[in-house]
Amino acid sequence: MLACKKTNTFFTFFLLLLISICSGTAYGRGFSIDQIEAVQDGQAIQVDGKLTLKLTDDVRKALSKSIPIQLKMEFVLHRVRNYMWDKEIAVWTVPIAISYKPVSDEYVVSRPDLLNQEETFDSQHAALERLGAFNDLSLPLPSPLAENKEYRLEARIKLELGQLPAMMRPLAYFSSSWHLNSKWTEWPLER
Repeated sequence: MLACKKTNTFFTFFLLLLISICSGTAYGRGFSIDQIEAVQDGQAIQVDGKLTLKLTDDVRKALSKSIPIQLKMEFVLHRVRNYMWDKEIAVWTVPIAISYKPVSDEYVVSRPDLLNQEETFDSQHAALERLGAFNDLSLPLPSPLAENKEYRLEARIKLELGQLPAMMRPLAYFSSSWHLNSKWTEWPLER
């Protein structure tokens, strides 16, 4: 009985130590949405934004070894209602990718709002900076919006683990260094 208590105490101490180490490495990394400007332009919403994309060492190493990193930017348009939950009007998903081409020693950023849908950069840092800034991203509206109603746009960005090579997925699913997501943020829709 006494040996069992010592083992449980040691095991508890070990788990607490492991959790504190893992949470320390998680600090200072991840994705965040710093700013979004959404303006209705006819039958679409034009979005400008600024993101902060801090990759972990594991993700940076994978990227530098020519493993493409797929991201997904999600947008949800809500009509604000006073006495009920806000009504969901439309949902958009924007695929984003960053990859490394070792032959040309360039990083390639692919996104729908870019000229020719992709741009190349000499460094990983420059590619991530461009990936985090977007202008005139067009989100088509399924139907016209009511003139006298208030709307808000929610947004988040996340790393798509399901798009990694099959051999890497089990490791990525169980490793905290691959779970990079921003929180949902709300922004008013301007007209």
